[in-house]
Amino acid sequence: MPPHICFATPDDCARAFYEAFARAEIDAVMVVWAEDEEICCVHPAAAPLYGYAAVRAAWDAIFRNSVKMRVELSDEHWSHTIGMATQTAIEWIFVGEEPQARGPVFVTNTFLRAPQGWRLLSHHASPIQTGLAQGLSAAVLH
Repeated sequence: MPPHICFATPDDCARAFYEAFARAEIDAVMVVWAEDEEICCVHPAAAPLYGYAAVRAAWDAIFRNSVKMRVELSDEHWSHTIGMATQTAIEWIFVGEEPQARGPVFVTNTFLRAPQGWRLLSHHASPIQTGLAQGLSAAVLH
């Protein structure tokens, strides 16, 4: 994807992110991110990464050291304001040719409306309880 691409909606940006992830294309993944030192990415069970360079390095390492993966989302919810949008969902991660998904992982993606269109500001993925059937969410109160 060219770096000048304009995402008209947060959903367009999210879709481009997950499609690029499935293709393991670092440049396409990074096109969806805001070019800002304020961006933050938290991979499951990992420390937060701040800034464009750190986020890019982490995704690059994932793509270089892993087989291709794709993500299916379930229980997706959106919250919109004038200049920001938040997507929450459960990610089911398919690794290589494995027929069974890994996960579940709860994800929160925050999008910012920038002059060049919608961009990803924050991606936070966190493992959740095992034994959750794909497509079903469970309410856990603490």
